[in-house]
Amino acid sequence: MTLQRPSRRQALAALLLALTAPLALAETLPLPAGQIALQTPEGQALLRGAEAAHDYGLLSIHFTTQETATFCGPASLVMVLNAAGLPRPERVRGEPYRLFNQENLFTPEVRKIKKPADVRRDGLSLDQLAAMFEAHGMQAGIVRAGSVSLATFRTQAIRVLSSENEFLVVNYLRSELGQETGGHISPVAAYDADTDMFLILDVARYKYPPMWVSAASLHAAMDTPTGETTRGYVVARRPGLQDSGTLTVGASAPF
Repeated sequence: MTLQRPSRRQALAALLLALTAPLALAETLPLPAGQIALQTPEGQALLRGAEAAHDYGLLSIHFTTQETATFCGPASLVMVLNAAGLPRPERVRGEPYRLFNQENLFTPEVRKIKKPADVRRDGLSLDQLAAMFEAHGMQAGIVRAGSVSLATFRTQAIRVLSSENEFLVVNYLRSELGQETGGHISPVAAYDADTDMFLILDVARYKYPPMWVSAASLHAAMDTPTGETTRGYVVARRPGLQDSGTLTVGASAPF
């Protein structure tokens, strides 16, 4: 008998079921109308048919839950740093395996940007998030949602999610999505063209599950005021790659 190797979509579906089975039992808050939880049959079907989902496999195996209410930035950093395959940090607390976590993320260089105690108090800005990526050797570009159209955001995001070397992290206002309630940071893992929806791997997994949201809703939730500018997104690249020239760095945006 000849055994056939599973297709990429079949392998992705199997991975999805394994990863989301525990999440299906979690008591998270209900999602607003129009948003789709990843662990539902509809959410799984969207992932299987997603046109841009390269980053999902890399990010999902390193899915991280934020340690405190303001640690969404560090948790997102940890996911991307591990997914990007950067040189592993030194072991912490005698752990036998080396991965980035929300403690060893704060190297001496990162602490110069913001100390853990200060992040616990008031979170991270987009500028600080990008600077921390760069402190770990990645390239990072900031885009303010108020400076780009929905169409431009969609095009850039699809390119990133289809790339082997780039990752997308968004900063949005939960209340604009009908969620509870303030500013939040999480990685984006996939895009489905038929529904024009993005998959956010929400690092506050105790609060909301990984979810599909419409491109228009996500852009609107990022195009919200914070300080003297708007929220937006960071594109993080593996080290040593040439800048595509599509990103612009904006002014400081408090969390």
